[in-house]
Order: sequence, then C-alpha cells, then structure tokens
Amino acid sequence: MKKWLKIIAKILGAIIVLIAIFLTYSIDSIDTAPYFESNYYKRTISSLDSAIEKSKIVEGIILAGFGKVNITPQIVEGKQNPSEGKFSRIKMPGFGDGQHAIGVHDSLFVKVIAFELADQQLVIISADLLMIPEELSVKVANKLAEKDINLRRGQLLFGATHTHAGVGNSLPGYIGKQFGGEYQPEVVEWLSVKFTDAIIAALGDKKPAKMGSGFIHAPNLVRNRIIGETGRLNDRLTVLSVKQDSARQAVVGVFAAHATIVGRWNNQFSADYPGYFQRRLESSGIDMAMFMAGTVGSHTNKSPGERFERAQNMGQALADSSIVVLEEIEHLDSTSLLLVSEKIEIPKLQVIYVADGLRINPTLGWKLLPPVESVYMQSLRLNDLVWITMPCEFSGEYAIDLQNALELQGYNSAITSFNGQYLGYIVPSRYYYYDTYEARLMGWYGPSMGDYLMELNYKLANSLTKSRL
Repeated sequence: MKKWLKIIAKILGAIIVLIAIFLTYSIDSIDTAPYFESNYYKRTISSLDSAIEKSKIVEGIILAGFGKVNITPQIVEGKQNPSEGKFSRIKMPGFGDGQHAIGVHDSLFVKVIAFELADQQLVIISADLLMIPEELSVKVANKLAEKDINLRRGQLLFGATHTHAGVGNSLPGYIGKQFGGEYQPEVVEWLSVKFTDAIIAALGDKKPAKMGSGFIHAPNLVRNRIIGETGRLNDRLTVLSVKQDSARQAVVGVFAAHATIVGRWNNQFSADYPGYFQRRLESSGIDMAMFMAGTVGSHTNKSPGERFERAQNMGQALADSSIVVLEEIEHLDSTSLLLVSEKIEIPKLQVIYVADGLRINPTLGWKLLPPVESVYMQSLRLNDLVWITMPCEFSGEYAIDLQNALELQGYNSAITSFNGQYLGYIVPSRYYYYDTYEARLMGWYGPSMGDYLMELNYKLANSLTKSRL
C-alpha cells in the first residue's frame, strides 16, 4: 500500500511540476511600460515623419468614378462553385453562436469611389461585411497589380458597414473560427475578385467632379455600449458628397453605431441598418450610397421597433438626416487633396484574460489569432474634410476630442474602422481592467494601445491641417 501511495505521490508531483512549467511559459504579465519609450513607437514615429515629409498637396479639378458589385453568396445544395459565388455553407459572423445563412433578406454590396487629381490616385472601398480581413486587402492589391493597374495598397482606403449578417468564413485561426465559422480560403478569393471588379468599374467611370462634406449630430440613434447613458457619446454623422459633371452623385455616410440590430436570431443575409440607409438614399435620387462604420469600439445603435423593423427605422432616420446635410453642402469646383499613408508597428500581443495583471503568452496568443503582416494608418484631407482610418474597432470616446478640435479649426472629420486589418477593440485605458466584452475579451494589445493610436491620429491630423491641434 505504501508503495502505491509513493507512486501516486510521484505522479501527482510530476503533474504539478508540469502545470507549473506550463503556466510559467504560457502566461505573461501585462505590459504597463510607457509606450513612448518603446522601440515600436520610435520606429513608427520615424516612418510617419518620413511619409509626412514626402506627402504633397495637389489641387485642381478632380476626377471621380463609382463602382458597385453584388457580393451576396448563393447558398446551394450539393457541390459548391466558389468562383460563381455558390457555397454550400456560409456562417454569418460576429456572434459566436450565430447562424448559417439559408437565404437573403437584402443583398450585400461592395461599393467604390475612385479619385484622381494631378498625379495622385485614391480609392475608397466599403462593403457590407463585418470587417475587411488583411488577407482580403492584400489579395485585392495583388490582383490590381496583376492587371497592371498602378495602385499601391497605401492608395486603397478600406472600410466596412460592420453588419453581423454578412459573409463569414474569412478569418483563419481559432478566434476567427469562433466568431465567423471555419476558415474557407475560397470565400476570401471570391470576395477579392468582386472587390477588384468594383474598383476597376470605378476607375473606368472617372469623370470631372465636385465634392463637399458636412455633418449632423444624431444623439437619438446611438448610445455608449460600455457604461450606458452616462458615457461620452460620439453622435456625429459625417456625410461626403461627390457629384460628377454628368450629374451622377455618390454619397458616403460615416456613423459610430454598431450594426447589431439584426442579431443571432436571424438566418438570412442582411446589411442591417446600413443597408436601409443606403437603399433609402438611393431611392431618393442618389446614384450610389455608401456607409462606413465609424468609431464603433464603444458605441451601439439606438432605435425603436423590433428586429428588421428596428433596423429599417434606424437606417432610414440616418438617411433622412443625411438628406438634411446634403441640402446644406456646397460642392466646390476645385479640390485639394493630401494623402498620408504608412505602415505602423504595434505592441506585443496581450490577448486572453487570465487575471487583472496577466494575459497568455504572446507566442501562444498568436496561435489563436489570424496572422498580422502589416498594419496601415491612412489619412487624407479632401478640401475641409479630414479622414483617418483605423485598423480595428476604435472607440467613439477617443474620437470625440480630436473631432471637436478639428471642428474648432474649421474642418469636418471622419474616423473609420476596419481598414484592411483587425486588431480587436481599442477602448480608453480607463476601461482596460473593467469587466466588459470590449476590454477584457477583445482588448488584445494592452492598456496603452488606444493612447498610442490617438497620438498617431493627432500627428496625422496636424500634418493634414498644418496646425497643432
């Protein structure tokens, strides 16, 4: 008996040692060091300084073209044909326990506006998707290069409506599978073809154009999803209008509310409230309406009704507000354009909560997430509109002060999420240890990530406006 007790004790001791070794190498402490002392920060600032120095303002008559392509998959029985958009099984992403699509409530689109001014080209792309995966943005840039179209990745500004009833199965890794279903590379390939087709259509449609922008506050349509009614609220609806000399018009709306009205109860493809927004404008005489998710990292929707009726109320109310803005916009004959685009470096991965001061080791964390090869910060000034793109779900609370500062200097502004990358949620550091989905589960890069990105945002805004905000 004593012999067996000794054997059991040795086995238990070995197990405890193995657990201790595993914990030692699989858990890491949160990095709380000042980000501005880090090497990634110093290298990024150097890269941005170089990009800013090389950037130049171009002025004159701008050319603009519009492109629109349907990206609604067909769900078929039996053998699928991805090249024709026919799939046997597509998960609608965003909800871990969401459903697979069995039909179409309303169609999904990718829409594009292509600009050319002097020797500068810029393409704005938005799609009725949850996000724009890095693999998709890279494939689109590569396909354009294969067709000898002279557009670099830095000239492609990506965005998404952030509908949770769009096309999933497009993110590799464990977390990608949990939120969007089993990764299917053929889905990403099919989407990249559709995106490329829309860009080519827009490039072929370029004509002399006028443009203008404006904004309106819509506090009744958005709320702070982290701390509710007492939280700071970015309720700005930014509107960009582009009119070709042929009288065709495209309108872009940017708003901070999550598109989660169409929830996990739904089993049909839908663009959620952004779809109703776009269709309302297009039925009101606008030739192409686009929507881009703004600073959705801490904001959600607020509208009366239930299910699709609620999405309709929300989208149409935003569209009607946009029409009010459009009536006030002055479209200028001459346009000034300044574009600053550069890759940035990011801090070490600090994903999966263990305790307030602990996350799993970055090496182990990367096995759960899609690979991150490049992260772009892109910004532009179109006349008095300053536009900054983010590679994540960026908090509306962060955006408020910068947008207010720009307004005091006479500038309209837009800050959009999902620019060809996904780095989780970026919320103010004061929420980092708060037990919320946004900070605890989706805050992947430590408590300083938001402040770091905001410094870059101010740096870009200052360079675009030639001021110090």
